[in-house]
Amino acid sequence: MSTYRARPGSGVVRCWWEQRAGADGRVQRVVPDGCSDLVVFDDGEAIFVGPALDVALVPLPPGAHLRGLRLRTEALGPVLRLPAHELAGATVPVSEVLPERLARLAVEQVWEGVLPEPLRKSSADPRVTHAVRRLWSGGTTVAAVADELGVADRHLRRLFLDHTGMTPKAVHRVGRFQRFLHAADTTRVSLADLAADAGFADQAHLAREVRALAGLPPRDLLRERRGD
Repeated sequence: MSTYRARPGSGVVRCWWEQRAGADGRVQRVVPDGCSDLVVFDDGEAIFVGPALDVALVPLPPGAHLRGLRLRTEALGPVLRLPAHELAGATVPVSEVLPERLARLAVEQVWEGVLPEPLRKSSADPRVTHAVRRLWSGGTTVAAVADELGVADRHLRRLFLDHTGMTPKAVHRVGRFQRFLHAADTTRVSLADLAADAGFADQAHLAREVRALAGLPPRDLLRERRGD
């Protein structure tokens, strides 16, 4: 039987997580969540997974054991000191995003559940943090958030690409999708109600977006998440 557990993080870390695949292995459906992960396997392999707008079906071999650290949306660029858009949709060895010594240390510390040294002095731009939270929570537009910050839309876009690896519109889109998933996981209401509450135009809009981001129609995705 496969198991997954997570605990909240702090600062630039959204959460720490651990997963074990059962005796038969499994294919893990990974849907867009606006975050990036440093993933360590029990055999010492370690990868960095950047933010994506596409679903990934990841095969886990029997008995696989993984531990990971998930970075907040706004933290990617500041943590790695790289333009975040360079890592959008990428899955690369940790040694490609951190110097060799720091990569080895980070891998050891993530496995031990300790905040890696390279992350300890990192902080996100408060403007980007504010904008991400506003767009993630819904009820606003990219233009309105840019006005709140006193910057032009183009400047906000550049900030987002450098810090999050995504455009503001993409963050808004993923946030809406994640609101739907959270509501569906915690309530039992109709798809039409879920669509309205999450901020979709209608149920048809929800269906198109869920299929595009998760690779399944909404009902099938929810059945899979519930283990039905």
